[in-house]
Amino acid sequence: MMVPINLSNEKINHLASTFGRQTGSFPFTYLGLSLGLTRPKVDDFLPLMSKCERRLNYISPFLSQAGRLELTNLVLSALPTYTMCTIALPKTVIKQIDKYRRHCL
Repeated sequence: MMVPINLSNEKINHLASTFGRQTGSFPFTYLGLSLGLTRPKVDDFLPLMSKCERRLNYISPFLSQAGRLELTNLVLSALPTYTMCTIALPKTVIKQIDKYRRHCL
């Protein structure tokens, strides 16, 4: 998919047909991250927060205390860290994810 940045529709359509690609628009998802032209809002991070909550709720009843600690420290720290490498998370999102992690323990 080709997403135009400062190109006319005629130029992007020509390039897309030349390379055999489709044209797209902002916002779009790339490698699991939502990319757009504006600063993301808290609502844009709801999929990340729900993914953390789902993983905790499904697996935590079957784990011991040490297993839950490993899950929260390794796996659930990696999900927001991957996003934070690209996009600065709002404090409310970080607090909500930490709340899920504390509730698991």
